[in-house]
Amino acid sequence: SNSSPMALSLVVVAAELPWVLVSLHAGVVVDRLDRRRVMVWADLGRFAVLVALAALLLTAQVDLVWLVLAAFLLGIGQVFFDLAAQSAIPDFVSRDPRNLATANGRIVAADSNGEDFVGPPLGSALFGVWNVLPFAGNALSFAASGLLILSIRTDAKTKEPSAASRSSVRSEIVEGVRWLFGNRTLRALATVSCLGNVVATAQFAMLVLLAEEVLELPDFGFGLLLTATAVGATVGGLAAAAASKRFGSGTVLLTAKAGVGAAVLVLGLVTNAWVAAAMMMVTGALMTAEKVVVSTLRQQIVPPGLMGRVLSSSRLVVMVGGPIGA
Repeated sequence: SNSSPMALSLVVVAAELPWVLVSLHAGVVVDRLDRRRVMVWADLGRFAVLVALAALLLTAQVDLVWLVLAAFLLGIGQVFFDLAAQSAIPDFVSRDPRNLATANGRIVAADSNGEDFVGPPLGSALFGVWNVLPFAGNALSFAASGLLILSIRTDAKTKEPSAASRSSVRSEIVEGVRWLFGNRTLRALATVSCLGNVVATAQFAMLVLLAEEVLELPDFGFGLLLTATAVGATVGGLAAAAASKRFGSGTVLLTAKAGVGAAVLVLGLVTNAWVAAAMMMVTGALMTAEKVVVSTLRQQIVPPGLMGRVLSSSRLVVMVGGPIGA
């Protein structure tokens, strides 16, 4: 029964829930403390959770409750890590838009490669050999990530929290939300990304049905559509910096939005598998390019001390679109 769709969706919800529950507070933590330290602690925490899960698997103690709890704790680690990493990029590469766009593009491309190409087949293969291996491997990856972050040297001053300037957590959250909604560009970007998320979530929620019933692909066809998306995402991530430099951020954003709309429309009207794969590739590329441009603009606009809070506020606005689309 643990492999039922219900069980799977519980684990997915548990992993996503922390974005709703803790992201605003995590934004405050990221702005108060040294961002590198937050990333290292998030990695250490996730390492510990996975080691515990591997130990439970070895002693055959694992049931759905443990999996859901582990997914929730890993999700909390992800929230802190992502907010700290996005906020730290300007500290690492300077606030020059070209450097920022290149760094954001490479990170997004690496992400989509790890999550969509290398990760799933490797995880499945390891699980086939021995069910503890993917969890142990994942634990080691977090340990390695923490060590690599510790080794980064940056010109950014380490923030020592001063007791005097300490305002309440709530007022700091409010400051971040006000900043987001008070800035016309950021407000527009968050709203548009929220609407985009409605479409993207709906598209991916329908994808299995599209693959099986409309395109009549075999079981692995769904995986191939995801692979097409990942190929597009890698290209979009790496090309975004050059495209913004050549045509300007606004043009890239408008083209990406219009292109995704057109591609999703074609996807809904056409029953040819090759066309569908091409459209998935296009949406992957354009959504990723847009993500890079938005991240870069945000890092240029927002003062360094507010970065975590403004980012967590806009993430929440964007996430509202997910359940609606699904």
